[in-house]
Formats: sequence, C-alpha cells, structure tokens
Amino acid sequence: MYTPCVTAASPAPPPEPALGPSAYIVLGLLAQNGPGTSYDLKRWADESVGFFWTFPRSQLYAEPQRLSALGLLQEAQEDGGRRRRTYHVTPAGLVALRAWLAQPADFPELRDLGLLKLFFSAHGEAHAVTALAAEQLALHRARLAEYERLHAHLTSCLPGPEQVQPLRMGLLYERASIAFWTEVQDGSAAPATPS
Repeated sequence: MYTPCVTAASPAPPPEPALGPSAYIVLGLLAQNGPGTSYDLKRWADESVGFFWTFPRSQLYAEPQRLSALGLLQEAQEDGGRRRRTYHVTPAGLVALRAWLAQPADFPELRDLGLLKLFFSAHGEAHAVTALAAEQLALHRARLAEYERLHAHLTSCLPGPEQVQPLRMGLLYERASIAFWTEVQDGSAAPATPS
C-alpha cells in the first residue's frame, strides 16, 4: 500500500487573545495607579473612567485573573487572612496597552434614554415632554455639580492633563445637556437642525 509522504508543517502560532475595553481599563488603571486588588480597581474606576465608560463592575473581578493567565498581569496572593490578590502590569501588559492606545478609536456610541423618549414623545401624554425635561434637567444638574466638585479636587492631584481632559468633556457635555433640556422644557427647542 502506498503511503504519501507528509511533511509536518510547524504549527501556526496561537492567535493573539481578543481583549475588550474592560481589559484595557484594568491594564490602564494598574499602569496609572500601581499594584492593586480587584476592589482597588473598582474604586479607581468609580472615581475616574466610570463617569464616561459604562460597564459591569463585576468585570473588574474576573478580568484580572484572565489577564494574569495571559501574562499581561502578575498576581500575588496573601498567604493568610483574606488571601487578597494584588495585580500589577507586566512588560507584556504595557506593550498590549500601548498597542491599543495607538489604534484609532471608533466613533462614540450614544445611548441616551431621555433622547429616545423625547423622539417618541408625540405618542405619549401632552405633559410628558415637560416632565421628561424636568427629570433630565435634575439628572444633568446633579452630574454637573459632581463633575465640578471633582474638577476642583482632581486638577491639583492628577498626574497630567490627559486625566483632566475627559472630565472637561464631561463638564461641557453636562452644560450642553442642561441648555438643551431647558429649551425643551420651555418649549423653545428649535425643530430645525442646529446652526
């Protein structure tokens, strides 16, 4: 019987693992703040990126273990007590973070429930638009006040202007939202396209 000669090709390298935004949040927070636990990551996210990037905080408990298995983080576990795990970024993790930072960003996704309700408001009660505008104004004013408090505190303690710029965008966004919803509430919102 004839057996064809088969030469074994060297196996292809495994594909790079797909990392999502939560992985880069973990890498970025640890690169910026130094070693930390999953609880530290949650606290850091709540005080920074959580204002402009929505994601389940539970990912901050699962993602570090996955990144550690990929060699992007190094993990140290306490011998006793609560046996907390502390993570820090490896050189490979910094390479992955820098590669991601160099990639172009997609167009931002806007998901605003208030705008969605306003879009369909012609099918609701007549007073619903005024009530919606009042609710949105309260939300945006509260967030603006929070951002202003953060800005007063953080501008003196953040490492560089890059960390202040997203907060500045948040301030601009909240002020624009307040102006918009004030017009809607007053009935002066122009139906035409903005100038």
